[in-house]
Amino acid sequence: MADQTDQTVTSENSAPNPDNHQKAVPATAPEVPAELAESVTDADAADEAMGDPKTDAAVDDIMKHDGDEALQAQDEASEAGSPTVGRWARCKQAWNQWWASPRKRYTTIGVIIVLLAAVFAVPVTRYNVLGLILKSSATVQVVDSKTGAPVSGATVNLAGQKAETDAEGRATMRVHAGSKTLTVAKHYYKSYSHSELVALTGGKNHFKATLGALGRQVKVKVVNQVSGQPLAGATVKAGSAHATTDKSGLTTVVIPSGAVKQVANISLHGFNAAKVTLTAADDLAKNTFKVVPAGKLYFLSNLSGKIDVVKTNLDGSDRQVVLAGTGNEDRNSTSLLASRDWKYLALLAKRSGSNASVYLIDTTKGDKLTTIDEGNANFSLVGWSGDRFVYTVVRNGVSAWQPNQQALKSFDPATGQALLLDQTQGSGTGSSNFAGQSFGTPYLMDDQVVYSKNWSSSYYDAQTELAGKSAELDSIGANGSGHRTIKTFTAATPSASLNVQATLYEPDGLYMQFYDGSKNAYYDYDDGKVSVDTDMTDTKFYNTPYPTYLLSPAGSNTFWADQRDGKNTLFTGDEDAKAPKQIASLSEYNAYGWYGNDYLLVSKNSSELYIMSKDGGTPLKIADYYKPAINYQGYGGGYGGL
Repeated sequence: MADQTDQTVTSENSAPNPDNHQKAVPATAPEVPAELAESVTDADAADEAMGDPKTDAAVDDIMKHDGDEALQAQDEASEAGSPTVGRWARCKQAWNQWWASPRKRYTTIGVIIVLLAAVFAVPVTRYNVLGLILKSSATVQVVDSKTGAPVSGATVNLAGQKAETDAEGRATMRVHAGSKTLTVAKHYYKSYSHSELVALTGGKNHFKATLGALGRQVKVKVVNQVSGQPLAGATVKAGSAHATTDKSGLTTVVIPSGAVKQVANISLHGFNAAKVTLTAADDLAKNTFKVVPAGKLYFLSNLSGKIDVVKTNLDGSDRQVVLAGTGNEDRNSTSLLASRDWKYLALLAKRSGSNASVYLIDTTKGDKLTTIDEGNANFSLVGWSGDRFVYTVVRNGVSAWQPNQQALKSFDPATGQALLLDQTQGSGTGSSNFAGQSFGTPYLMDDQVVYSKNWSSSYYDAQTELAGKSAELDSIGANGSGHRTIKTFTAATPSASLNVQATLYEPDGLYMQFYDGSKNAYYDYDDGKVSVDTDMTDTKFYNTPYPTYLLSPAGSNTFWADQRDGKNTLFTGDEDAKAPKQIASLSEYNAYGWYGNDYLLVSKNSSELYIMSKDGGTPLKIADYYKPAINYQGYGGGYGGL
């Protein structure tokens, strides 16, 4: 039977073709029959070719014979019973038999070309056929039939693809090309349905749908309560209806026709949700609503009679006690300093015992309280350098002439560990024969802690104890890296002290005074370098009030107050306090800090806390607060020190 199958295949491939007495053309280089050449060379002649009698006869012949011959070949292969001839082999045999006949092969190819040419000659048919595999972008604009205003929140369905219109009433989707049905629906509007032709070129697919309102149309405006600026993208939901505000903060909400008032909810990312009441009246003022930026503000309050740590929303609502006071707190020294992003708070408080401790409140972990440092020591807060808190320690059990009486430290909330940055030195044997080192005021400048290290001694033994010693200006990273001595200062004649006084005159600039044994010498530290300042005088150094520059969370802007005529003039500037912009003059408000990069915190009468736009405007009162009798002048590493 296997031989019989082979003979059948050989016979079919070698038999003479009764319709063609020429030698068979190899299958790798087929020649289109002459009778089809003209019909397939020009797509514009598709309709004429479709009616050609020869083409019709070729199609009939293929349909009548090719299928029967292929089936016969499969039957013969099956009867042969050869285990080596499976389904794939039988299909291959049938294909070879069909392809070996030039007349059948050329006729079929020609018919396919003619049919495709005929289909693509008609535009609608062309789009529908290509639309089975090709997609195109389409935009639908939905507007109110009465006002022409965009309708947001409408459900658009085009060719089975759904999307919701944005604040501008637009919805964009990708759909198959061709004739498609467009439907639009929304609560309290009549449904819309229309047939549209989706072109292959997306730029042509712009469709417009008009919806007729079934209820009462209420025009609504949503603004930022702090800045007063309109808010785009706010969702106003009233019952089953909802709409989204455009760039002007406007939208239209349709409520039931019989309603006079309708409760609605306003939501927008970055803002607290607001519950409002819509009024069915043609009065935009009655339907203008203010929403509050999201976030919590922390401050000290003694409203309870004790000094508590309290938090509220930025408009003073939702007031909560974060940490209740114990009643042991010192009214003059209790302090709260917030990191620039308000993730962490450093609290200096004497909650028990005779000494104050330094605490951390982690606002990212449910206001969790941990202890940064404690013990028989006096602590002073410096500020936040990024996420690390810097502070100083004076150990009560260590005498001035002993080493390590003072320490400069930082604390990392991520690890919960304190890091020793530097310690003082000392020499001598007692109060009448000693030399002790001390830290000057540390300043946070960029990512560095810049500070002076000074010496003092007993007056009667100054020459001996301070011999060979010098004052220093040092810097170190808050993470303990890069410690260096920027400059040393030595006295020309014996003195009872070697002391560098420094004051911050700009975010990265210090004026320094040093008594060299005969006169005061002045220096300028800027951009990491020290130079002699010949223009500085004692009067300028001691009597010039330099502002405290508060850095924004991003570190790209500063905020400060400058006194003029007994009032405060408020400024913002770049990171170096350059390019100042005046945002308030003759003001009773003082700089307090930043909230995010868009809002400023100001205080009034050292007891009232407000928030305002960084571009100025009327401050919004948050709450009354407790201001201890301590200021952190020159403090730019956090907020709450003024």
